[in-house]
Parts: sequence; structure tokens; C-alpha cells
Amino acid sequence: MNYLSAHPKVTLDVTPLFETYWTGIPVFTRRLVQSLLWHGGVDLEFMFQLTRIPAPAVMAAITAGTGAFLRETFEAVAIAQPDLADRTGRLLYPSVKDSFGIATREASTVHDMSTLVMPEYHEAANIAYHLENLPLQLATDEAVFCISEATRAALLAAYPSAAPKTRLLYQYADWPDSFQLLDRNMPPLRLGPYAVVVGTIEPRKNLGLLLRALSAHEVRRSPLRFVVIGRKGWKVDQFMDEVPPEARKRILFSGFVSEFTKYRLIKGAEFLIFPSIYEGFGIPALEAMSLGKPVLSSWSSSLPEVVGNAGVYFDPLSVSDFAAAFASISHPRKLAELAPLALEGNAAFNWQRMAAPVAEWAGA
Repeated sequence: MNYLSAHPKVTLDVTPLFETYWTGIPVFTRRLVQSLLWHGGVDLEFMFQLTRIPAPAVMAAITAGTGAFLRETFEAVAIAQPDLADRTGRLLYPSVKDSFGIATREASTVHDMSTLVMPEYHEAANIAYHLENLPLQLATDEAVFCISEATRAALLAAYPSAAPKTRLLYQYADWPDSFQLLDRNMPPLRLGPYAVVVGTIEPRKNLGLLLRALSAHEVRRSPLRFVVIGRKGWKVDQFMDEVPPEARKRILFSGFVSEFTKYRLIKGAEFLIFPSIYEGFGIPALEAMSLGKPVLSSWSSSLPEVVGNAGVYFDPLSVSDFAAAFASISHPRKLAELAPLALEGNAAFNWQRMAAPVAEWAGA
């Protein structure tokens, strides 16, 4: 880093990037790193457990799309020759803070408030992780970044005193440039017509609504299959035991897949189904829109904010409402009408928009 630079310095906690498999917050963190580097208005440094992490190690992880080797770097270099992160400047956490009031200026990111507003969809340990220290986190933050207006509203309903500190931090969808060429050089997917569902399989994602809707006339007469992309989450075994045998024939569970496989599956789909009861942002919807795919979306939390005019909406608690919306979006004319709106809506969420509020907070 150039310490003679006139740009303000921001130290970014890259703990999420130490995960081996990147979804959700690790992907958000990767996009935040990229957007700030492209912005160029801040000098960016990285830390893990308050120890400086060399920028080349972080960039290598981003190139590889995994944090599998970051811990080795931390153990081999950072522990052997500890280099403490700068606490005299700005410290930014892309998620929950694990230290409080250690830097001159601190900021953290709130992704959703589902652990507060619907604790029945979470394990006790997850609720404690997000909520036990939240008041202290807010008290020691100079800025609190919220990833959607819906998230900000939910936060302020519980902690109205945080209002002056809150700022929006929208993310964006992106795919490596190589994906398009790789996809073109591979044989086509042989799945027949299908819709895709993306997200960890857990109660809050509301996949049960789709399974119950399989018996509805509008869905039963459709030729579409349903491809579900995501890791098994909380209560998944109990959840899957309730799936009737006939429903399994219409649904393909891919498990965790690479970003390229996810790209191919979304690109080949007719549309994305997003039945979640609650989302902090809903990045799979934006990823689908970036490929020109409309979204069959629940009318809840942040999803209308993200999907906008590129979707058909339904009540996430109503099978009949879902079935009617499914019939509407499945029509070829409706898909053709929504496809350009999906691309237009995605364009509103870009790296410049993500970098701007952080750079503004830093004083760039």
C-alpha cells in the first residue's frame, strides 16, 4: 500500500473470505472488495482477527473463488510475524462485529433482522450470534450499513436510535468474463424446460410452499421441472422427510454447486422462483435478472425492492396465490415481456453504487 496516498485508508475485515465455500456474506465481501478497488477512492487494507492480511493473499482467494488457502497464509505468515491492523483509522466489518470500540472509526453491516423478527426459523446459536452483541455493535459504530431499505426499516423498528448512523449498501451481481465462453463451448444442459430455485434449503427459504403447490392444477399441468440449488441447512432432513414421493420426480436437488454451474443452471432456466418468507436482500434474484431471467417472487421484505418490475409476485403463505402467479409468469408472452425488464433492473445495481457509500463514509 502507498502510505503517502492522499486517499483515506479503510481496513476491511475479511473473515467471511476464510470460508471454503462462498455463498451469501462471503460473496458480498468479495464484491465489496472488488467495488472499492475499482472505485480507487480509498486505500484498502485487509485484516483477520485484528491482524493484517497481505493483499496478494486476499486477491488470490478472490481469483480462486475460495478461502481454502487463506487460513494457511494467516497461520504461516500472520502468526509467525504478526502485523496488527491499523486501529487509528477506519475499520469496516462486512457483517457482524467481533470486536468493539478498538478503532477510531468503526462501521459494520447488517444483512437482515430475521433472527429478531422470526426467531422460529433459526437455531438458538444463530440467534445469539446475531443479536447478543447487536446493541454494543450499534453503539460503537460510526456508520451502520444496511443492505436494503427493508433491512434498515427492520433494524430501526427495534433500535430507532441508530437512525442517524444508517446508510444503504446495495450489492450487485457479477459473473467472471470467462463464464460466457466456457458455457458456449460446453454441451447444452439436458434437463428439459425448468425453473430454478437458489438458496440454502432451510425453513425460512419456504421451499415447502413450492412442494405443496405441486398438487395445484396450474402447476400440475405445467411441463416444467424444478431445479433447487443450495446446501442443506437447518432442519433439512426433517423437511425432506415430508416431501411426498411423487413430488420428488418434479424436483432435482443439486446441492452446493460451483459458481459456473450455478451460472449455467440459471441461464438455462425459464425463470427463477424465490419463495422466501424473509430476505435481507435476495442476491439470487439479482443474479437471475443479470442473465435476463424474470423472477417469481414472494411479496415480502426486500424482494420487491430488488426485483422491481422484473417479477410476478405472490403471498408466500398462500399456495393458491403462488399457483396463480406461476401460471402468469409461465406464459411465453409474459416471459418475453419481463426479460428486458430483468436486465434493466439489474443494471441499477452496480459496483459504483456499492462502493459509493463506503467511500463517502471514509471521506473519499
